[in-house]
Amino acid sequence: MDTTLDLIKKLRAAGLSQSEIARRSGIPQPRISRWEGGATPTGADDALRLAQLAREVLDAQPSLAPEPTPAGEVA
Repeated sequence: MDTTLDLIKKLRAAGLSQSEIARRSGIPQPRISRWEGGATPTGADDALRLAQLAREVLDAQPSLAPEPTPAGEVA
């Protein structure tokens, strides 16, 4: 399972700015900035919003999505 910071890193790798992540997720941009700076995220709702946005963005850019695990192998 990805952490909030992992999700932000994936969204940033997909080309989204902090402002774009904020606009599309409804999370204030200063909060995203604090997380990238090392502050610990505390809101489960924020993590869920980021996870939803990451799914949308990564589904649109399959080269950034994680490789599927072959049947029978553990990731």
